[in-house]
Amino acid sequence: MSRKTGLRAAVLAVALTAGLAATAVAVAAGGTAPRLLSPNHRHVAPGRIRLVVEVPFKPVRAGVFIAVSRSRKLDRYGHLKECGDAQKGCDVISPTHWRGHEYSYVGAFDFPGYWSVTPGRYYWQASYDSDSPLGIYYSGIGSFVVK
Repeated sequence: MSRKTGLRAAVLAVALTAGLAATAVAVAAGGTAPRLLSPNHRHVAPGRIRLVVEVPFKPVRAGVFIAVSRSRKLDRYGHLKECGDAQKGCDVISPTHWRGHEYSYVGAFDFPGYWSVTPGRYYWQASYDSDSPLGIYYSGIGSFVVK
């Protein structure tokens, strides 16, 4: 390998590393991640609770999802663990487009144990898949308290 080739390879490696670092910073800063808007960190009355999420990029056909759980347990990837049993206070729901970049879901069921009518602290996290090659984006984990 000539000295010029080695220098080019080193410059390319530095540029690639800088590019990946910039992308990681942008993702970590929340530029592409969904944002939990409401009722994040609030106390709410039981009943028709509206969950609102802001999604910066247009999601693909799979859409936007919200995991709601009584437990803050995480899966092996650091995301809120989904249980999918609504009678135990946890659920995975698909909100609909509401306005602008916002998606919402209104918890309208009233059977015992359902998160919108059963008092307690609940944790929630939104995710969506965009056309970006980076894959699925997750919000931070938020919480709210049903009185």
